Amino acid sequence: MRLTDKEGYFILSNLSGVGPAKIKQLITFFGSPTEILSASSQKLAFVQGIGGKLSGIIKNWEKEFDLEKELNKYEKAGIKIITMADKEYPEALREIYSPPTTLFVRGNADVLNNFRSALAVVGSRRTSRYGKNMCKMITRSASVAGWTIVSGLATGIDTVAHEATLDADGVTIAVLGSGLGHIYPQENVRMAAKIAEKGAVVSEFPILQKPDKRTFPMRNRIISGLCRGVLVVEAGFKSGSLITARHALEQNRQIFAIPGQVDNPHARGCHKLIKTGAKLTENFSDILEEFHFQGEFDFSTTNDSVDEENAEKKLPHNIQLSSMDKTLLKVLEENTSGLSAEELATETEIPTDELLSALLSLEMKKLISQLPGMRFALTKNYQIS
Repeated sequence: MRLTDKEGYFILSNLSGVGPAKIKQLITFFGSPTEILSASSQKLAFVQGIGGKLSGIIKNWEKEFDLEKELNKYEKAGIKIITMADKEYPEALREIYSPPTTLFVRGNADVLNNFRSALAVVGSRRTSRYGKNMCKMITRSASVAGWTIVSGLATGIDTVAHEATLDADGVTIAVLGSGLGHIYPQENVRMAAKIAEKGAVVSEFPILQKPDKRTFPMRNRIISGLCRGVLVVEAGFKSGSLITARHALEQNRQIFAIPGQVDNPHARGCHKLIKTGAKLTENFSDILEEFHFQGEFDFSTTNDSVDEENAEKKLPHNIQLSSMDKTLLKVLEENTSGLSAEELATETEIPTDELLSALLSLEMKKLISQLPGMRFALTKNYQIS
């Protein structure tokens, strides 16, 4: 049987005992999946870490795996198979340690390549009201700004992040620690289906693989690998979220952490991350600032011939304001101590979704800033007339 490299990766990823690390070793030695599957048992056994048992499984793969039957199974289930032989394989994953050789995707596979504007949001399964509220606020802001939210579909913070994104009509990716035929937890089956409408549900495991203690840590490297940064909302010292953060460090990704109450055990992991260099994060603007998104505008317009302390600050000519923007700025100019989103909605009668989007846009333009207590005010540097 003449195989393609795509089929070769698919076969290898379904053989028992042959994981991504071993496939990578074999590829390094043989050059391609098809060369691996056509090699002799003796040559296979020569590769470090393979040995006699695995070499026999690989050499006689047809006894364990019915390629045509399995391909039909995935096709009928509406699952797309993406391997490292495909152009659509996420480039961000190719560079990580032990990349998954095969991804199984239900939904829109294109979103897996949204690396430049993708944020992982992870945290404790047991979360506080504060943690949920902070997760909703930041995730919603990121979604409204067009960012893709990646998480693991687990209970707790993962679920809150996915829900907040869906509520904002955003795009989210769920990376599973099981096969797509075993959604875990079961109560999130409907959510997974909704995620797949615009985003994607992804796994590196065969369709019927059940979750276990090994598979969850494995999926964490994919969560961080797909994203430009990782936000940890709440995490204890032994939280799996810290595993994701460690992967992020190894992958040269940015790490963000939300501070919590010092007596909350689920905040200690975040505080540990902050102490060791993660960016303390209070809102989505903190994340944007780290990625230098606010640098795309020139706000340094000054008139050297006048006293800077008394000079009226003018808007740069390249900033365009909508009528909604102008309405919000006028209301904030009249309320110098700041207003909450709810108060602004009451004052302006702007629908909540449109209001949040406009506020985020104005924050990115450095015309307003978010104060403690989720209140918004004009920046000190500019007076709007």
